[in-house]
Amino acid sequence: MVALPKHIEAEESYLHGGGILSWLTTIDHKRIAVLYGVTVLFFFLAGGIEALLMRIQLARPDNTFLSAYLYNEMFTMHGTTMIFLVVMPAGLGFFANFVVPLQIGARDVAFPRLNALSYWIFLFGAIVLNVGWLYNMAPDAGWFGYANLTESYYSPGLNINLWTLGLLISGVGSVLAGINLLTTVINMRAPGMTFMRLPLFVWSMMVMFVLILVAFPPLTVGLIFLAMDRFFGTHFYRVVAGATPLLWQHLFWLFGHPEVYIMALPAFGIISEITPTFSRKPLYGYPAMAYSTALIGFLSYGVWAHHMFAVGMGPAADSAFALTSMLIAIPTGIKIFSWIATMWGGDLKMKTPLMYAIAFVIQFTMGGLSGIMHAQPPVDLQQTDSYFVVAHFHYVLFGGTAFALLGGLYYWWPKITGRLLNEKLGRLQFWTMVVGFNLTFFPMHLLGAEGMPRRIYRFSPHMGWDSVNLLCTIGAFIMAASVAILLINILLTMRDGELAGPDPWDGRGLEWKIPSPPPAYNFSTIPIVRSRDQFWHDKYGYESGVVPPAPLPAHENEDSGHIHMPAPSIYPLLLALGITMAVVGMLDWLRVALCGAALTLFCAIAMAFEYREAGSENPEAVGIFTGLDNRKVGVWSFIASESLFFASLIATYLVYKGRDLGGPTAETILEMPLVIGTTFILLMSSVTMVLAQEGYRRGDRTWGLRWLFLTIFFGSVFLAGQVFEFHTFYTEGMSLGTNLFSQTFYTMVGFHGAHVAIGVIILLSLVGASFTDWFKERHRDIAVECAALYWHFVDIVWIVIFSIVYLMRSIAKA
Repeated sequence: MVALPKHIEAEESYLHGGGILSWLTTIDHKRIAVLYGVTVLFFFLAGGIEALLMRIQLARPDNTFLSAYLYNEMFTMHGTTMIFLVVMPAGLGFFANFVVPLQIGARDVAFPRLNALSYWIFLFGAIVLNVGWLYNMAPDAGWFGYANLTESYYSPGLNINLWTLGLLISGVGSVLAGINLLTTVINMRAPGMTFMRLPLFVWSMMVMFVLILVAFPPLTVGLIFLAMDRFFGTHFYRVVAGATPLLWQHLFWLFGHPEVYIMALPAFGIISEITPTFSRKPLYGYPAMAYSTALIGFLSYGVWAHHMFAVGMGPAADSAFALTSMLIAIPTGIKIFSWIATMWGGDLKMKTPLMYAIAFVIQFTMGGLSGIMHAQPPVDLQQTDSYFVVAHFHYVLFGGTAFALLGGLYYWWPKITGRLLNEKLGRLQFWTMVVGFNLTFFPMHLLGAEGMPRRIYRFSPHMGWDSVNLLCTIGAFIMAASVAILLINILLTMRDGELAGPDPWDGRGLEWKIPSPPPAYNFSTIPIVRSRDQFWHDKYGYESGVVPPAPLPAHENEDSGHIHMPAPSIYPLLLALGITMAVVGMLDWLRVALCGAALTLFCAIAMAFEYREAGSENPEAVGIFTGLDNRKVGVWSFIASESLFFASLIATYLVYKGRDLGGPTAETILEMPLVIGTTFILLMSSVTMVLAQEGYRRGDRTWGLRWLFLTIFFGSVFLAGQVFEFHTFYTEGMSLGTNLFSQTFYTMVGFHGAHVAIGVIILLSLVGASFTDWFKERHRDIAVECAALYWHFVDIVWIVIFSIVYLMRSIAKA
């Protein structure tokens, strides 16, 4: 057992005590991981039932088990559920939340309340996505929602509205989780844990967090355009207005292919933890594995258009994206080689986690080989929208990612619960899953090669697909039986499982150094890391002839005898509820939207004032390696993500400018004198913000308040000028839906104005905080600095928008 410090402000175990209220208000990363896990399991069962219903429909020709409309709902929600509500949150919410802080030697995540907020936003978004089932109006346009199928003319009901708003809400939660966990890895590593000593699971998750920040903004912009088309009469995707449906495909797949690796990278990390542990060898080729992980993240953002070879982009674009699609196989191949080399010659312990790891390597390789085939445009044109593609991505995402996630569940279950899953049931569940999976999806390669298209809900008997489809359906039910065995195993283990102890697998990472389940504070003493696999060396020493690294100085909090854990809070739950109400109010419930906005504003300010622990009284708020406060790293991460958001808006404007089919244009309606004046005022606000920051840094509250008030005034004047400009445009005949210029202009400039308004609210909150004892010196300086970073970012974005929209248009007019 770990010796406890003299004074601990935390409960003994995150699993014990409290009741339902403690789970609603928890900000413990381990409890939040459990909440994610239970939610993911529920939606995994829901998505599996949807898949079974589809397979029953396709078990025989001319089946009438499901209607065409209901089948469309099933395959749309099956894909949406498995992608957005199962695989991605399993990696991001469940495994990352639980394991990453333990592996880096941290007591918690960087922003515990933000962590809870991320979960509740995800949950409410998932509910919005599925509430259509209650009204027989579930989304039915396919999980990637191609335009123009999602336009009101083709889908006039509530279904696509719910799909759009649900994804917008859950996407906010994903981005917040990415910011939080990326900050945690960058800033809260134990002393001595350099990047080249990070566990490979943490490496994989870190790249995944970066991908979330750069991949979700294009999807958010695409969903905003879709919501505006459906709610406000714009035409971002309609050809008759001069637009193109391909805009949605570009925005969606700019998210969609990084999303493949957002789902796959946790699997890579899990396998990189399982194989060394059960081979009793260090991971082979650690540096190459780390660099290849980063390279996968980099290349994944440059291959999106291989999903669009059939749309007619031209030979140059096809060749470029074919090349990048084949290049990404190189770092993936390095990983597969490393896993095999790690197991080769090792003392293999054939437990269920390793069996899943071996199955992952085989099946993911099979899926990757068919993916290389799709990287070639001539082959892709033959196979696109056929069941060959269905087989490919299920081998990657289920036979690969889901198998790794199941292996990770068996691997870390003892750490989560303190009990081992039953090994005999685990082996039975594994073999039924392997047989069922391959029986379901391997024959789909044959169906695709024989011409069976995706998304059809029935087929004629003379097509020759009868027996193969029946085989696929039998395999699906074998997989369902495997999932049932897993549930039985979980229930039995929770009630009467074998006690695991701290280190049941003879593991290598720091998570196995502490009790199972871990205490609320994780580590009674912050560990010191002197090498990779530090815990393994602690147990067995260093190999003969290897000189251990020199000892590091003790962490300043190591022997303080005091562990301060942040208190639970109800505000994350209420804030998530407010955000959901504000977004769902777009369904023509103005009062709900206004109440949600008010609740959001109140809870955001209350939660910020409640969070005292990030100040100077919490030493772990400042990174050992970076010397930066967590909040500064978080703000920089947020700015990086928002930069991609505005880049997507600006890129859309550049694509659509000059394609108007009628109505006023920029050359006839823009008023430069007003905009030059408001632009100068906004830029001056950055100067006054710097002066305010300097005043607070010197401890001169009067000076700081004076310039802070002037910054707020300048920001308000800019917003007033923007409102006046919008009103003038409207009176001159340019409404939101007039033409493509009006749509992109109002959207881009309007969202920038919303960011300015949020900045004004933040500064007003700082003014209020200046008159309270909450505003201690360290807390004050960092809060003002973070607000300044955000304000300067907003100003820089406006410089870009002003140059592109106003200045270039005026030069062109002249």
